[in-house]
Amino acid sequence: MNDASTARAIGMGIAGGAIVTALIDLLIEKGMVDHEEARRVLESAMYRAAMYTGTLEGLEATNIIGKLLESGIAGNDGLRQPEP
Repeated sequence: MNDASTARAIGMGIAGGAIVTALIDLLIEKGMVDHEEARRVLESAMYRAAMYTGTLEGLEATNIIGKLLESGIAGNDGLRQPEP
């Protein structure tokens, strides 16, 4: 993989995570899912990512999802991330 391909793959991962997080936040905000349902989405994502923990990328993915679950953002105030 060349540098451009690597950057594109990493960028796709970041974009995908940001889009999904924003969508879950929007669904909570609109009352279409509750915080418990959002937590189940993250738990399902963790289960799916755990199949790839033999790779550095899969391990990183499970770490990120785990941090989201531990932070309680899906159980309390939605998934909205603090503004930089």
